[in-house]
Amino acid sequence: METKKLSKSLTDNRFGGWGWSMIFYTMILYFFYAAITTDGMNLIPSAFAEAHGWDANTLLSVATPAGLIGLVGGFVFGRLVIKTKPKNMSAVTLIITGILYALLGMVPSVALYTIDLMLICFFASGFGTAACPAFIANWFPRKKGIALGWATMGAPISSSAFVAGFAVLLATKGIRTAFVIFGVLAVIVGIVTFFWAKNEPADVNCLPDNMELDETVSTQEVVVDNEKYSIRNILKNKNTWLIVFGYGFLWMVLVGIISQFVPRMMSVGYTNAEALTFMSITSIIAIPGSYLWGWLDSKFGTKSISIVFAFSYVAALVLLITSFNIVCVWLGCVFAGLGIGGLLNLLASMIISVFGRDGFMSANSIIYPLANVVRTLAFILMAMLLKVSGGSFTLPYVVFIVIDIIGAGLIMLIPYKKA
Repeated sequence: METKKLSKSLTDNRFGGWGWSMIFYTMILYFFYAAITTDGMNLIPSAFAEAHGWDANTLLSVATPAGLIGLVGGFVFGRLVIKTKPKNMSAVTLIITGILYALLGMVPSVALYTIDLMLICFFASGFGTAACPAFIANWFPRKKGIALGWATMGAPISSSAFVAGFAVLLATKGIRTAFVIFGVLAVIVGIVTFFWAKNEPADVNCLPDNMELDETVSTQEVVVDNEKYSIRNILKNKNTWLIVFGYGFLWMVLVGIISQFVPRMMSVGYTNAEALTFMSITSIIAIPGSYLWGWLDSKFGTKSISIVFAFSYVAALVLLITSFNIVCVWLGCVFAGLGIGGLLNLLASMIISVFGRDGFMSANSIIYPLANVVRTLAFILMAMLLKVSGGSFTLPYVVFIVIDIIGAGLIMLIPYKKA
């Protein structure tokens, strides 16, 4: 009887007023993080190449060292959030990132473009990879799957709304104004964060997961074992590396597809407008897809659903390779779209599952940045493979299929017991 009650609690949407407020807030964080670090790569290299005559592939490859700096930021902010609180970190890093993004449109050289992008990735990790999952772990330690299913909708919303909207801004307002507008929006959200976000349920007299006291009592008094979750012990834990490379490889594949989705469609004869339409359709499909992966996570367990997720992207890549056929294009959009919001959901969920609420922030501060650096290799790998293939996307996609299967194999090795 208790098992049925628990299962129902883990998959329903009764989060309470404040719970829903925090889900919506973290959804916004995922939106800005995806827009700034991934989705913008569909437009930024070509926009700067057209405006300044710079090489678009060089600008694309710059995203990899910028991502490495983001790794450092993820570690720094990930350790800092343990001692401080996610609200202030989220607010401050949003404001700084917004200012830097506004300045990006004004850079006069590739060198300054590179420096600014590195700083953006560094500070964006503060709200995107440190504060955001910390909010979820604090508020929804047991309903993490379904809560993340809602929150990570922000990423696919970015892929549709940001890419389409920013393309219009670039075309009508120019580079400088477009970057200033989006940067100011990030600053505004950062300021509002001081008054909106709450670090944990106790701050507003709520309970984690909005469950009854007898269901959540074990989550109320958490004493972190600093020795058990020290940097050294986390790095020595084999599960750390299985998660880092397993999910890191899947993340690399996802970024490789999404960041170059528009150029891929244009390479097989579609116009820029048609390619953006396909991108928007893919991203719209991803919005319910994000919730679907969260629900499946809560219902069937993170490990098994992560493997299903991996092979859904193999299907997406195969379909995109044969995208000369309009039917394959549409099916590729469906498979790619369903997975956009799933990765961030499943990665955070697996870290919580393996290390628990008490060890999540310590483990996440190490695992998330390391998985993130694996992700960033997608940019330089894609740029290199495109040069080798003479601009054909077939070679990169075949390589990504192999990487995806390796990632799935590593996830299979993670010891996991569904709650």
